[in-house]
Amino acid sequence: MRVTLLQPIAGAAGTERVYVVDASLSGVRLSHLTLFQQRDDCRIEFEWDSKPIQFAGQVRWTKLQKIGSAAFSKSVYQSGLEIAAISPPAHEALRGLIESHIERAFDEQRANARGIPPLADQAAESGQASQFARHELIRGVWRKIVTNDPCQPPMGFSVDASLSRSEVEMLRSAYESADPPMRDIIRKFAELSIASPDGNPSRRYTP
Repeated sequence: MRVTLLQPIAGAAGTERVYVVDASLSGVRLSHLTLFQQRDDCRIEFEWDSKPIQFAGQVRWTKLQKIGSAAFSKSVYQSGLEIAAISPPAHEALRGLIESHIERAFDEQRANARGIPPLADQAAESGQASQFARHELIRGVWRKIVTNDPCQPPMGFSVDASLSRSEVEMLRSAYESADPPMRDIIRKFAELSIASPDGNPSRRYTP
């Protein structure tokens, strides 16, 4: 599961300043100004929600990007690093970072629902959408069913039918690559997003 961060997080790769652009339980994508020296292990450090996240990573790819089209435009590198070793506390903090961004996606889903036509908007205010979309992963293939039943399927998730295609694809991709505990969390957030009495996901769930 990989999520793009709402705002890049400042950190360090050894002694070099970097920014974490996206993250998963298996690695991160970094933005940095200087080219990394060839190395087997690269120590990555950053902080999220006052929790330190440190791990040994291995650079898998690096590409050069230009900011602007002028001749004097700056060069920025982006690199993908795979996690080679990480402590349990850092792993849990990284998991929390990913969970928070999944939860934010469902928050935005409810916010978008408030802007659709009056009938559906009233349903969103009451916490009960008029229609739901059940996305089931069956033998590696996704099946979508539009239904009035908000129940979560054993393999997959149910969300408001008004959720955009890009958001659905993000959730499907996240679900496919998630481990069983994270899949349970995705289903729980999906359930809360369509069942909360005030039309917003509850933040009381603790995995």
